[in-house]
Amino acid sequence: MFRDCLRLKSLVVLILALALLGTGRVFGAEATPIKHLIVVMQENHSFDNYFGTYPTANGSLVDSITSKLHAVDGLPRGVCLPQGTSCVAPYLSSASNTPNPVEGQVTYEQDYASGMMSGFAEFSGSQSMAYFDYHQIAAYWDYAEEYGLADRYFASALSTTTPNRLLLLSGDTPVANNYGPPPYLNYNQTILNELEAHGLSWGYFDFIDTYGSPNNVYPFNYFLNQTSNYRIMDISKFFGALSSGTGLPAVSFVNSLGSDVFDEHPAENVTQGELWVVSVVNAVMSSSYWNSSAILITWDEGGGYYDHVAPPQFITIDHHFNQPLYGYGQRVPLLVISAYARENYVSETVLNHMSIVRFIEYNWNLPVMNRNIMNSNNLVEFFDFSSPPRPPIILSDTGPYTPTVYPIPLQSSLNQTMSSSTSAVSITSSTHYFYELAPAVVVVAIIFLLVRAKKKAHATSEN
Repeated sequence: MFRDCLRLKSLVVLILALALLGTGRVFGAEATPIKHLIVVMQENHSFDNYFGTYPTANGSLVDSITSKLHAVDGLPRGVCLPQGTSCVAPYLSSASNTPNPVEGQVTYEQDYASGMMSGFAEFSGSQSMAYFDYHQIAAYWDYAEEYGLADRYFASALSTTTPNRLLLLSGDTPVANNYGPPPYLNYNQTILNELEAHGLSWGYFDFIDTYGSPNNVYPFNYFLNQTSNYRIMDISKFFGALSSGTGLPAVSFVNSLGSDVFDEHPAENVTQGELWVVSVVNAVMSSSYWNSSAILITWDEGGGYYDHVAPPQFITIDHHFNQPLYGYGQRVPLLVISAYARENYVSETVLNHMSIVRFIEYNWNLPVMNRNIMNSNNLVEFFDFSSPPRPPIILSDTGPYTPTVYPIPLQSSLNQTMSSSTSAVSITSSTHYFYELAPAVVVVAIIFLLVRAKKKAHATSEN
């Protein structure tokens, strides 16, 4: 019996050692060269509204570069959605802004009309059918050309800003629409607390003067037991850390909600907001952090703008809501910019805001917080960590690349940019899931050995 116990202990130690050696999993240690993640979240634009005619602007801009760029699942031909006794077709905005489409959880469900995507003009208004292209947002199209663009990235919930921004930070939301607080969300259930618990820094940056103090910054006003207000800082602190080369957190959430000019919320000028985002990207690219950073640019929800792709209904959240919250929500753009990002890469993997949390947990070897995040796909396919870091592409009026011109020259020859998301996933997913499943395998193995030893001991005692 004593020998059996020794053998069991030896086997348990051996399995744990092999698992740790095999995965290299150390909580808080980077699994990739990315040591700094910058998440920029703007307001209220769907994928079709910004990239529905990318990369050739419906065939009106075809040259030696755009003709060979990856196509996207953009605006379909011949669409005309009913409005009263007539219909409204998608149209190119002649300005850099439109009136705000009608918003709301119920309105968005009516827009999608049970998966038919036919209610936008009727319920969110004719302005919902407007779209922009390189005339207004050339820089965003440049980033799609030079780095990564997600073609199947969705808001986490078919609703408005508040639940989607809370889902980004926690994988859950106590509200189904823009109301409250109360109710509140426990800070201990957020990715911010998880980062702190494992010795990792984070920073939340916005135009703080608008709120008066960090305690009032949205959406932190929804958190109970939040004790890290010193990590909520004015946007100037973010630019200062980049300029000085010291103090940039492991994860930075960069926002313009405190600005009435830069957040791109209709009816704000989308070009002004885009140029502010370009200033954020340029500051990272010009800093000493470029080779260890990744920048994610997305929009919290579609804002009622038309998108022809029906959101997959993977989750339902209902904390005694008047109406359950369904997810995912509207398809929105995601741009992935990094020295390790694949050039001209279009992902067809189904993703959502919680995929950002999934990547954070993967990159820093953190436990997965909840089921909603566990069921969200990772972003690792956007990166090629086997190649040397790429030099930055700084968009500037005085440099070789300008934020008002699309397309710009590619860094690699065109025949090197035509990688597919399928090949990238096949390379990365097996390693990714091995890392995350290894601890579970260890636990199962230990339980098996314990049960086996118990049965053997019982059999021995009976004999």
